[in-house]
Amino acid sequence: MESLLILMSFEDSAPVAYIDAFETGRLMDDPALVSACQNAYALALSDALSQQDSLALVRSAAEEHARDQQ
Repeated sequence: MESLLILMSFEDSAPVAYIDAFETGRLMDDPALVSACQNAYALALSDALSQQDSLALVRSAAEEHARDQQ
């Protein structure tokens, strides 16, 4: 949760994953690790709100924050 995940796929070679965190980075080409990263990403996406619902949630939070600041 505290790092950046970049999944890369190529036409002529196997996919890789790159994890970038505070003061470190790691390129993974082990198929099992790359698959685990792909699965974790897919799981996170499955729990995410739609773009429209996300925007509505952010707007609601911003409005609530603005009211609390008054």
